[in-house]
Amino acid sequence: MQVNRKILFFQWQEFYLYLFFFVVLFLISYHDTLKWMLDRYNSVDSYYSHGFIIPFVSGYLVWLKRHVLHEIACETKWFGFLLVVLAAALHILGTAVYIFSISGFSIWILIYGIVLFMWGWERTKVVCFPIFYLLFMFPAPLAFISTISFPLKMFVAQYGVKIIHLMGFPIYREGFNVFIPQGVLIIGNPCSGLRSLISFLALGSLMAYVSNLSGIRRWVLFFVSIPIALLSNLIRVPILILWAYKFGLASVAPDTFVHTGSGLVVFLLGLGLMYASMICLGIGHEK
Repeated sequence: MQVNRKILFFQWQEFYLYLFFFVVLFLISYHDTLKWMLDRYNSVDSYYSHGFIIPFVSGYLVWLKRHVLHEIACETKWFGFLLVVLAAALHILGTAVYIFSISGFSIWILIYGIVLFMWGWERTKVVCFPIFYLLFMFPAPLAFISTISFPLKMFVAQYGVKIIHLMGFPIYREGFNVFIPQGVLIIGNPCSGLRSLISFLALGSLMAYVSNLSGIRRWVLFFVSIPIALLSNLIRVPILILWAYKFGLASVAPDTFVHTGSGLVVFLLGLGLMYASMICLGIGHEK
């Protein structure tokens, strides 16, 4: 028994040694990409401020599966090594042309490839969702963000003003400019709802995974996060317009209590709707 413990001790020493060299090599190789990701996380109009917590959530989900993983033998799958090579090629390409979104996505392929290479198919299937969930930490290209945010911003501007019209307030809109007696209120990019959409997609996928639902009901819970995100953000815009109508434009400027607080309120509203949807989908359902 003592010999087995010694063998196990040296095996763990070897594992941590490999892990140390891998982390050092990874940080050196992806230094510029990681800096780009942090800049996107911390930017004023960030759509990925949640990116910091994603790896911790994924790590916790893997930890919850530790007992299942211990029952499955490790095996080497060389297809995983091919994915590692592909990730290296994408990283080189992304950094060479300064498109760091390509390099960022290569990190996900690298992680998946290493897990598949070292653990095999059966173990990888157990942690498939935690690996998939890591995708929410990699910022999309700004061109893609602009393409999606423009119609979303037009949607909230148009229907937000219509809601105010139904309430009898004399305002009108030209593009993203909302004219009220106190001045012009501009619907900016953060009000497009894309930030809420990305956050609620991440939240919806997580809730679907940890829920007691199965099959189509999990997919329904995931996709219902899209209208909930849009509805929550649509409610926020009329609130800001009404507040500006009552207390002036300066009261709803970015970084003010009302502007920030309204975002928190609609997020909590969306979270409540997501939870209610999960409860409704679970009625009469046994996993």
